This record gives sequence, structure tokens and C-alpha cells, in this order.
Amino acid sequence: MWSSNLDSSASFEGGFLNNSRKGGQDDVKLRRVQTLIPVMIKHLLSASSTDETKFWNIHARMFIILGLVRNVEETATKISYDIEDQTGTITALKWLEADRKASDRIMQMNTYVRIIGLLREQNDKRHILILRMWPLEDLNELTNHILEVTYATLKAEAMAKMNKELESNPNNTKVHEEPNEDSPYYGMTGDQTLVYKIIHAQNDTESGIERSDIKAQVPKRILSEIDNILDFLVSEGHIYTTSTDNHFKTT
Repeated sequence: MWSSNLDSSASFEGGFLNNSRKGGQDDVKLRRVQTLIPVMIKHLLSASSTDETKFWNIHARMFIILGLVRNVEETATKISYDIEDQTGTITALKWLEADRKASDRIMQMNTYVRIIGLLREQNDKRHILILRMWPLEDLNELTNHILEVTYATLKAEAMAKMNKELESNPNNTKVHEEPNEDSPYYGMTGDQTLVYKIIHAQNDTESGIERSDIKAQVPKRILSEIDNILDFLVSEGHIYTTSTDNHFKTT
């Protein structure tokens, strides 16, 4: 997730910056595939592949879109939304579990929503598999989303330029320097970064880490703030819920 100061609702920096962590080429490739980036619907519709999606020379697995709900269809197993922005329309699917939760409530038509999801294709038609969806609280978020997409483009161009310089001058270590997890690019405070790292350490487990386990590992001084920190990290796109609303993984 790259870090952006343009909006408190999403974050984008990590897709680039995680490469500074230790690990082999396979680890770097895997982290890139986990990247979460903001896009317009036309980017999803025009992507060359849904298996290894690539935008602005960056491999990505999850996407953030903002759009208007134009149609809603519900069945026993899923809810289907037609989502429209200024650039196109795409179907977004929310699969329902047997024990339906409050979070599965239906979004109303002609309301703006933010979606974090995966790009899928079936019968030559692309759709988004919804990981998380919620209504916008402020229409200024629409403008912010466009700014975030613009920021992503410019950031990718800057990274491409840096990589080109590195290839032409591999001995120039200054070109290769990148911020680490504690840098301001992550847009987190020290306490938020600590919670993020605790969650990330359990990413290899099936459901991630449970809220109570997180609280058991943090310093007592921030126990009262854990729920707020988790809400912040989810809203920023740094983490997401898995099997329940109390289990978390990093994006």
C-alpha cells in the first residue's frame, strides 16, 4: 500500500517500498502481487490480464475504486452491483456466507461506494470480487480518489525513472536508497506501525491474527487505542478483515 497524504481513506506506498525488505526475488515478486492500488474502472476493463494484472508497470492484486451503484441484484448466494464512475461500468460481486452478517447489508442504488476488491473474469466478462465495500461519507472523497490515481501514476513514473538510472549506473547507491517501514511514506504513527507489524507477522496463517491476540502483544499504554488503530488501518487499506470482523491480515 503506497502512502498518500491526499486522502485518509486509502494508502498506496507499500507496493513500491516493500522491495527494500530483505528476501529473494521470489519474495519481492510476491509482495508486488499483494499491492493495493487506486484505479478508475476503465483501467480494470482495459487491463491486459486478470491473472497478473499490471498498471503503470506495477504488478497488483487488489484495487480500490469509487463509483455509483447503478443496479443491484440479490440471490441466495451473492449480491451483484453494477458500479459506474466517470470512465466506465463494471459488475462487483459480494458472495454471501450461510450465516449472513450485518456487513452483508445491501447498498442502495444511486449511492456512492468505495470498494476494495480483486479483478476476475468469467465468460469473457470482467467483474470485481468484493473484499470490502462501504458507502462514502463525503463526496469530496470522489475528488480525492482521482487525485490518488494521479499520484499513483506520477509515483510509478518516478520509480521507473529511478530504476532506469539504477540500470545505467548500478554503482550509484544513492539511487537505490528506498524508505523503510518506519518512514513517513507509510503514513502511520509509531503505534500504528507497531500494530501493523504484529498483524503482518501472522499473514501466513489461514485467518491472520485475532483482535484479542493483537491486544495481548501491544504495550499496555496503547491498549485503549487498539480498536481505533485497527479501524484506521482498515480504512487506509493497510489491513483487511478475513474470516470474521475480528481477524486481520495486512494487504
